[in-house]
Amino acid sequence: MEVVGTLLDKLEFDTPRIFVRGVLEDSETGPLRDFIEKHRREVMDSGQLIVDFQDSTGIDSVPAVVLYGFFKELRRAGVRVRIENSPASVESIFESLAKFDSRGMEERRRSSFREVVEAFGSSGYEFAMMIVSLTRFLFETIGAFVQLIMHPLKIRWQMVLYYMEESGYKAIPIVAVLNWLLGVVLGYQAGYQMRVFGAETFMPALLGYSITWEIGPMLAAVLVAGRSGSAYAAEIGTMQVREEVDALRVMGFDTFSYLVTPKMMALLMVMPFLVLLANLSGIFGGLLAGTLFLGLPAETFISELGKALIPLDIIWGMLKSIVYAVIIANVGSFMGMKVRGGASAVGQATTAAVVLSIFMVILADALLSLLFVHIRPGLSM
Repeated sequence: MEVVGTLLDKLEFDTPRIFVRGVLEDSETGPLRDFIEKHRREVMDSGQLIVDFQDSTGIDSVPAVVLYGFFKELRRAGVRVRIENSPASVESIFESLAKFDSRGMEERRRSSFREVVEAFGSSGYEFAMMIVSLTRFLFETIGAFVQLIMHPLKIRWQMVLYYMEESGYKAIPIVAVLNWLLGVVLGYQAGYQMRVFGAETFMPALLGYSITWEIGPMLAAVLVAGRSGSAYAAEIGTMQVREEVDALRVMGFDTFSYLVTPKMMALLMVMPFLVLLANLSGIFGGLLAGTLFLGLPAETFISELGKALIPLDIIWGMLKSIVYAVIIANVGSFMGMKVRGGASAVGQATTAAVVLSIFMVILADALLSLLFVHIRPGLSM
């Protein structure tokens, strides 16, 4: 049994009981919180708590609120809480707290629909404002990019080459492997279904269209957004937290030319080649599936693929990748520039950069696909 002297011997703990003596006053709230923290783990482990007010004559409001909050926390954790031998004054104050708590929950339930509508409207407004800010950010980046193109000596080629290596060269294994696996799966499943109708020779055309038109460019962009877009947001976000971006502005640096355009230029140079690699890997995976699982000769696969595809199919995916590069670089940098606060804000910006990049890439892909229908020969509707 232990007596805590900080409360003038008013509290006594003997698992699983707490004995209360005298009157718990407002001035003793701090020691009461210390007492709760000291014995919290023991109470949790015992699975029950009995508070005995036999030798108590009352309790002030603030200690009552502290104890009531502790009881609520214990009940949510599955601990049984029971109050014994409480005088009428103690019983009355705990009943009042319980009624107030239940009334507050009822009011929250009543206003839940209104809160949902308000939250939806607020989220929509914030998203619209973010898109407006992102558009302004994009135009400023393009302006800085044009200025650098007109004055090539100002381009930070060392940083451009660094980001080309990080975003392009180091992304080759994951882009190649995933697209190869996707080509194997798509080729096998499509060929298996076509085999039922004796049409497995059409599998190369279906695979070629799927990979070059959509899957190759899209998967490459998603992977780059996950790898590089998040890295850009984390890098610039960390600089914001350390106030390095503000220091660059004070020293007269153009932050867009110094921080954003090298990333965008690097992606503009590597993305078309990553898409080309994704297309070749996916088609090779389909070739492997056709020859191993469907008995389709490699010569037949290549012949049918050559009949279906035209150079524009390959070139169009590489052209789309330029749009994806601009989106990924600017969204990642924009989210990094928005960071305010500490390390948690950097993590949130990184997550937001990946999500928004993928959303914008898919939206751009949908619009470009509608345009492709009217450009490619044989697809006009």
